[in-house]
Amino acid sequence: MFLSKDTPLVAVDIGSHSIKVAQLSLGKKEPELLNFGIIEQEAESIVEGVIKKPDEISDALSRLLKAEKIETKFAVSSLSGEAVIVKKIKVREMSQEELQGRINEEVDQYIPFDIDDVSLSFQILGPVEPDASDPDLDELSEPSEPQMGVLLVAVQKEIIDSRMDVLTAAGLRPVIMDLDVFAIVNALNLQADMWHSGSVALIDLGDSYTHMNILSNGITYLSRDIPIGGGSITQKLMSKYDTPAKEAMTMKSGIVPSQAKAEEIVSTIKKSFEKILDEIGNTFEQYNMTHSQPLKKIILSGGGALIPGISHHIADHFKVSTEILDPIQSLRFNPKQFDKDAINALAPLSTVAIGLATRRFDHK
Repeated sequence: MFLSKDTPLVAVDIGSHSIKVAQLSLGKKEPELLNFGIIEQEAESIVEGVIKKPDEISDALSRLLKAEKIETKFAVSSLSGEAVIVKKIKVREMSQEELQGRINEEVDQYIPFDIDDVSLSFQILGPVEPDASDPDLDELSEPSEPQMGVLLVAVQKEIIDSRMDVLTAAGLRPVIMDLDVFAIVNALNLQADMWHSGSVALIDLGDSYTHMNILSNGITYLSRDIPIGGGSITQKLMSKYDTPAKEAMTMKSGIVPSQAKAEEIVSTIKKSFEKILDEIGNTFEQYNMTHSQPLKKIILSGGGALIPGISHHIADHFKVSTEILDPIQSLRFNPKQFDKDAINALAPLSTVAIGLATRRFDHK
């Protein structure tokens, strides 16, 4: 089959806690949500971004696709974790072809992986001002030469292959493999003009990872996957109250069991969240060292954004305006197909899937 921008795709977000699928119609009117579904994962199906239970994941995905009556076999999915490197560099101005050859020859100075073990990609960001003290400057470039920014992405092939194998086993044909952090940006672009937004931090509070992407007027300047997530809070609640994971998850959502006090639960969650806040703060410091434009806003997504009061807690901690990303509010949907309250409640969990669903086969 010849693939084009009109070929229907299904977006598949395989997270450590759940799998989400989504489909959008991107017509002349505002985008319409055609499908959205979610199914929980078995415990430790994915550990630190690495698939550990491929059969269980593909089986769950197959059941979800069947339940949502998704007919297309062409899929767009995404990756995250420590096997993914996103780095912004500066080099002298050159053509796309010359840059391709240079990066292939000198990639070892940018990434900690063997070149034979990774898949490389890059995007030219445009001209930048020369600055000899800039840590993003390529060490082989002269600061007096005209320079351009380049976003370099490297992913271990083993991680890509394992993700594609799971999709294939579920009956899908993967045609686009993106990154979680970029999918979140696509979801945000549905509801905001990022090209005139100043500096914004997107923080996806996942179960195993906290994904960060700092944008300046729509351009990624710093991206990081922090290997700590909401799962650490769940584990702390399970240990403190000797309770199973499911009940600990309900505590995080604001439901107080008879054997606990609300104040104690809030205190435990805040204490468990301190490591995540420290790592976020370290990332902000790294950004502030090289950029004079102050951070204007923090935007949250992911399962952790469902914790009551979390946006206020982060806003108070960093003294920066904080809000929760709701990609659903930018979409039309059939009220006969989707329960409005249910779909809105799932909005923070849908971000990566909705962002992936904006992709089309010929999208660059």
